[in-house]
Amino acid sequence: MVIKLSNELQRADKGFAGFLKSLTMTDTDRANAANRRVIEYQPCSVDAFFEPNRGVYNAVISGGENRMRVNAMVAQAICAMKNNFPVVILHQGNRELENQMRSTFFGSGKYIEVSSRTPCFEPFFSLNELEIANQILEAAPKEYDIRSSARYYIEGVSGYLNKSGKHLSFNLFSTCPHALLFDKVEDLRLQGRITDAEEQEIKSKLMMGQSENYKLDTYMASLKMEMSSLMYVPRNGQHPTNIISALNDQVVFCIDVTSATNKLLLNTLIFQLKLALTKGLRYTLLVDAIPLNANEAYANYLKTPTDRICTMISSDDFYSMMGGDERAFSTLIGNSQITVVMSHNSGNSATKWAEVFGQYDKYETSYSRSKGTSRRTPFSLFASPHQSSSVSISERREYVVKPEAIMRMGYGEAYVLTAARGELAHLILNG
Repeated sequence: MVIKLSNELQRADKGFAGFLKSLTMTDTDRANAANRRVIEYQPCSVDAFFEPNRGVYNAVISGGENRMRVNAMVAQAICAMKNNFPVVILHQGNRELENQMRSTFFGSGKYIEVSSRTPCFEPFFSLNELEIANQILEAAPKEYDIRSSARYYIEGVSGYLNKSGKHLSFNLFSTCPHALLFDKVEDLRLQGRITDAEEQEIKSKLMMGQSENYKLDTYMASLKMEMSSLMYVPRNGQHPTNIISALNDQVVFCIDVTSATNKLLLNTLIFQLKLALTKGLRYTLLVDAIPLNANEAYANYLKTPTDRICTMISSDDFYSMMGGDERAFSTLIGNSQITVVMSHNSGNSATKWAEVFGQYDKYETSYSRSKGTSRRTPFSLFASPHQSSSVSISERREYVVKPEAIMRMGYGEAYVLTAARGELAHLILNG
């Protein structure tokens, strides 16, 4: 595993350069800097904020260039793996993310990629009959109207496959000759591979779930279409995998969902993430640029934080990614231990981040001068001019980071809000 060492954070106000700068500061400048409480740091890698010895963090990365956001996700993944947290990554077509994760973890044998380049996703792999049935019933949207009796049909198909020397898989279920299934069960009995009682048990389960056969077939066909470029097919040179098996293997599991509109695929992945928790598995979840309003199950999952997992959400505009859900935005930011904000094009989003960073009391010094003429005295022939000056200090509330400052940040420039350090840092991120 290629592991980069974290750069040390070095404050910009220290050393000789910091000393020279302090000489030019007025008392008002010092008071404003103290009230604003923004720490200026020397340029460094984002790794410096993800310290494995401090554990794994919930994090939000918003704005800037894709490369910078990817660097942060890699740093989070390294941190998680060093703390024995396997990683699940959900993204849509971020090749730079795949490439950096692959170069970091592939050599360790701790990386699994599911994409059009490596189609190996098998939704049923390593799941038992009950878990498969629950996955279908929970992941299938209401419009498919799949009822609980579908469990019996799934058990019947599974029973037939087991007696045929095969295990239930998505590929086998989706290609099952359902119209011929009763005849095939009877053939097993005629071949002496099952008893009369076993034949009747399998047929009974198939009969009890027969009403859901067509619905199941329709749902399977739709799911198969969504994950066509990702799906494991026997003899394709890949090994079948899914979230559950990857977490059991303690690896980094990176899957390209292709499109946020792939509702059935996302539902399946969210079910497996929740199933993992019921199995006592812990993990770190990295989500890249999948809008919250793309999927109800996905949205509900992200909005219900648990201390069993750590989550990093990355987007070129996190506020827009929330789709107007103010509560979700506040919840996720409130749960974030590290928030990295880079440049944004949207004025609304920039203002939202300015609100997150808060306001402070800013002092402003103003000077005034007045000129006048003094009266002629008995000891002078002419009146003499005079000048007076005064100094006044006013106070007003101002954003710690103004929206326009967020919009005009340069390449790599970032504000980093860290709960552990209790500070807002400003610096240039290298990379």
